[in-house]
Amino acid sequence: MNAPTLWMIVSQYLKSPDEVAAVTPRHREWLDQHYRSGLFLVSGRQLSGQGGIILARAESQTELEAVFEQDPFVQEGCSEYSYTPFTPVKRGRGIEIEGVPLVE
Repeated sequence: MNAPTLWMIVSQYLKSPDEVAAVTPRHREWLDQHYRSGLFLVSGRQLSGQGGIILARAESQTELEAVFEQDPFVQEGCSEYSYTPFTPVKRGRGIEIEGVPLVE
């Protein structure tokens, strides 16, 4: 089996922390629907507070861009995203990804 294409998606906040905080509950609801679909694997805020990072499993950047157009952060002008694809070749026990060998 071939390894899937994973994507590191990095957001950059464009508005003040207060403005971002006001939209965050709707953004988290949006995130949850894509966790349930299997698109998103893990996400969180950068320690710098400048944005966040999402690890996703998708076929193409076009697919991701269509999903992110519905993100409240994008719709409210709070964030912009960059997309970096990669093919995982190894994994640790903390994550299950079919087609990616476990290193023990």
